[in-house]
Order: sequence, then C-alpha cells, then structure tokens
Amino acid sequence: MAGAIRQSVEGSVVSRNDIVKYLVDEFYDGDAGRAAIATGHTKQQINWWLTKTHQPHKANVGRLIFFGVVPEFKVITEFALIKQPTPKTTLHKRLATILKGHEKASGLYAFYDSMANLIYLGKTDGNMLGEVYQQIRAKISAGILPKPVASDARRQDVVQYISAYSIPPSHHADYAKHIEGLILRISKPRLNKNLGALKSAGSVIASGGA
Repeated sequence: MAGAIRQSVEGSVVSRNDIVKYLVDEFYDGDAGRAAIATGHTKQQINWWLTKTHQPHKANVGRLIFFGVVPEFKVITEFALIKQPTPKTTLHKRLATILKGHEKASGLYAFYDSMANLIYLGKTDGNMLGEVYQQIRAKISAGILPKPVASDARRQDVVQYISAYSIPPSHHADYAKHIEGLILRISKPRLNKNLGALKSAGSVIASGGA
C-alpha cells in the first residue's frame, strides 16, 4: 500500500488526506457513502477528508485501514434444523434452502447433534453449499460415536442442526483458518480428525501474586 501511495504523489510528502483518498479509492471504489457505512464515519467527514477541507486524525485513518483490510464476519444461519430427507425434499434441497444466497460463500460451518453439541467444524473457500453437502454425507469412522449408532452411519444420521458464517477471503491473512483452529482446539468436536494448529505464544513467566 505504501508503494502505491508514494507513486501517486510522486515523491511528495504524503498527508493523511492522501492516505484517505487512496483507501476510499482502493477498498470502496471511490464511494464516500460506502466508506462511511463500513467504517462508522459520516459521509460528510469522508468528503471533508477527500477534498482536504479538514485533515483526519491518526485514529480516523487507522479505522479506515482496519475496515479496509479486515473482513467482516456475518451470520448466514445458526442452529438451523436439519430434518430427514424425503423423496420430495432431498438433503441437498434442504441445505440449499438454508444457505440460499450464500451458496458460494467463504467461511465456517458447524454441525450439531440433537443436544446442540458441536460435533464437526469445517472451513470453505468459496463453496459453502457444496462443502456442507459433501461433509454432512461423509461416513463416520468406527468407535467415534456411541455403539447405538450404526457402523455404516453417515454424519447426516446424527446431525440435527447446522450453523454457517460468512468470512470473506483476505489478501492479508486467512482469518477463517485462524478462527477454525482456535475453536477446534477449545471444543475438540468428535467428528474432526485434525484439531487445527496455532502458533505458540512462548513461555510465560508469572510474576507476583499467588
């Protein structure tokens, strides 16, 4: 980003107004209204900064940068009931109804049992419906669930509810992957084989207190 700004002003001193203009052009297609809605500033404030009527504070610029590069997480559905398919309403049709409008979304999805316990967490990069359908039909490995569950059972036989969350892809970091890894390590869903990976924060030396 800094390189692009330097080129735009051809070596002159970069003001905060110049940075605001770059951010609005780059992330909001030059639309002050969109930038205002996304960041919580008023459209008038954005226009003042763009026209250099006023100079934004450092915190204002930081807020524009933050909302420009960090994706917004949104709920697609939470604890949607998955009923057993019928000849008229297949499993795929049920899932398509639940995820309507978000079939190609990127983000996370979760499967729950009849007691609303998290039993599987998955991540998708732009194929929400396809991956949810594929994973809910996967076979359950022997010994993972209690004996009353048939040996040839699939996840759809024990999944009662699903949730899905939209997390747009980012050029800067895989936020969905980090969230997935954290939830997997905390919850340890029974149907997940890989419990994710997080970097260690290093050793912590306690000081003072009991």
